[in-house]
Amino acid sequence: MFVAAFVLHATLIAGGVAYSYWHVDELTPPTLRVTFISAAPPPPPPPPPPAGGGGVKKKLALKPKVVEAPIVVPKPTELVQPRETPAPVKKKTFRQHEDEEDEDDEPAGVKGGVKGGVAGGTIGGTIGGEIGGVKGGTLGGVVGSTGAAPVSGAPKFLPPQMGGNQKISGDDPPFPAALNHGGIEYVVQAKICVSREGGVESVTVLKHADALLDDNVVQTVKNKWRFRPLTANGSAVPFCYFGRFEFKSHL
Repeated sequence: MFVAAFVLHATLIAGGVAYSYWHVDELTPPTLRVTFISAAPPPPPPPPPPAGGGGVKKKLALKPKVVEAPIVVPKPTELVQPRETPAPVKKKTFRQHEDEEDEDDEPAGVKGGVKGGVAGGTIGGTIGGEIGGVKGGTLGGVVGSTGAAPVSGAPKFLPPQMGGNQKISGDDPPFPAALNHGGIEYVVQAKICVSREGGVESVTVLKHADALLDDNVVQTVKNKWRFRPLTANGSAVPFCYFGRFEFKSHL
């Protein structure tokens, strides 16, 4: 039974395959419709512009400008070295007593004395007077004497401006013609000493410029200058001061 069934089925399958090869149905080809499309006609030319150039121009759309932001390059941070702050110096305050001396080894001032007075002087005394003398006596007199004595001692030194103001006559020293060229400046400094009567006793050149200028300064000041006598406590005293003479030659 099994063999018969197998043979029957194999026969049917083989017959179906053979039948499919012998009976092939021809398919009807599809109907194709071909449509030819022609190219579109070209557009008509634009109308000519009106006479007189009065045509309306089309406004062109402006493109927005793109503003580029500037490129900022960061600066390198500078390193600043801190400065050393010096430590504050504490000032020492010294209190001076009547019988103490200051740092310059100068005697301390007496309470009630006059500023600028002579160290060791007596309160109310006269500058240049002698300690123990009589108030109102003549400067340079002998202590305890009643008569007047002539003024003696070293001459007093005056500031340059004060000494120059005592001058009453005399021309400036001449400038030698041999040196008056080249635009050179010459400076002569001299020590001028004046007697009690107002005459020039001596002229000492301290800063030399030229031999001719030095000699002109000495001769002119000593022989032609006159001064007003300097008085102290009603008496004439000699004095000295430093004079400065400047000469500038022509170019």
